[in-house]
Amino acid sequence: MTQELYTVVTIAALAVISPGADFAIITKNTVSYGRNAGYSAALGIALSTWIHTFYCLVGVALIIKQSPMLFNTVKLLGVGYLIYIGITTMLSKFNAPANSSQLSSKNYLVKSLRQGFLSNATNPKTTLFYLSIFTMVVNKNTTLLMQVFYGLIICLLHLIWFCLISYLISHPKIKHIFDRNIGKINKFVGAVLILLAVKILLTFMNR
Repeated sequence: MTQELYTVVTIAALAVISPGADFAIITKNTVSYGRNAGYSAALGIALSTWIHTFYCLVGVALIIKQSPMLFNTVKLLGVGYLIYIGITTMLSKFNAPANSSQLSSKNYLVKSLRQGFLSNATNPKTTLFYLSIFTMVVNKNTTLLMQVFYGLIICLLHLIWFCLISYLISHPKIKHIFDRNIGKINKFVGAVLILLAVKILLTFMNR
C-alpha cells in the first residue's frame, strides 16, 4: 500500500505541475481580475477533481473506458469548452483591476470559480489521468477509504499548486509586467488554450 500511495502521489504531482489548460485558466483569471480570482479558479479546479474521483469510485471509469462513444463525447465537450474559453480570452477587452474593490468583486470570483471547475471537469487529459490512476495503479484490494484519501491528496495538490501560481503571478514585481501587457497576454493565453484543444483532439483522432 505504501508503494501504491507513493506512485499515486508522484503521478498526481507531475500531472498537476505540468503546464496545461488549468495553468492557462489560472493565469488568465489572475491577470484579468487579480489574486483572489486566481485563488477562486484554483478552488474551482480543486473541487472539480472530486467529479473525477467520484465516477472512478462508483465504477463509471470502467464504463467510460469501455465505451468509445461515451468517451468521445467527453473528449469533444472538453475540447469545445477549451476552444470557447480560448476565443473569449483572445477577444477580451478587460483591463487589469485597478483597485481592491474590483479584486474582491463577487462576479469575478464566481466567474473564475466556474471557469476553473469546468476547465478541469471537462478536460479529456484529466479524465485519462484518473482512468490511469484508478484502473491501473489502484488495485482491487485497495479499500474505499484509501481511494477517497487518494482523491483528497489529488484535490489538495491542485489547490496548493494553483494558489501558489496565482500568488506568484500577482506578486507586485511580476504583476506590473502583466498589467502593462494584459492585452497581449490575453491573446497569448487564448491562443494557448485553443492550441491545447486542437492538440488533444488530434491526439485522440490518431489513436
